[in-house]
Amino acid sequence: MDSPKPKLLLHVCCSPCATYSSYEKLAPRYDLTWYFDNSNLASRQEYDKRLSYVQLMAEKFGWPLLVEPYRHESWQTLVCSREHDPERGARCQICYKSRLLSTAKRAASSGFDYFSTSLLVSPYKDTEKIHSLGRELAEAFNSAFLDFDFQADDGYRRSQEMAKALGLYRQKFCGCEYSLQ
Repeated sequence: MDSPKPKLLLHVCCSPCATYSSYEKLAPRYDLTWYFDNSNLASRQEYDKRLSYVQLMAEKFGWPLLVEPYRHESWQTLVCSREHDPERGARCQICYKSRLLSTAKRAASSGFDYFSTSLLVSPYKDTEKIHSLGRELAEAFNSAFLDFDFQADDGYRRSQEMAKALGLYRQKFCGCEYSLQ
């Protein structure tokens, strides 16, 4: 009898970044659950649009999906006075940490073996910082961060190709109103 797969809670920033890596790399090895917590998104409309495509893919592939409510004001409080930081700067690092923190907490309280984030797919993110924050939070919550290289084997390009083939919404900005500028 096969041993059960380890349980993984994957923070999902958007369907293009999450679908390919989940389908090709994670689902064969892990009992995968998607987790949508993105109060950083610039508007309720952007949040709803991204969530609708995340829901579509979770349903298509049969992955459970946990969704946190949109609380943009709370996120703005976190990044207050960081409006002019460059992309990948302190504002982004605060944003990474807030989403990883909620994922680590949810993973620890719900009995997941691992947690991670689809933010690691994008070459536009500070992946070294995300990996470091993940390891730090895993230690704080006595959990395990899946320190996986989502960009290996041309993962970003493949994720974009799959998103295009599936007709997914492929946004042209990270998500917050400051990344639009």
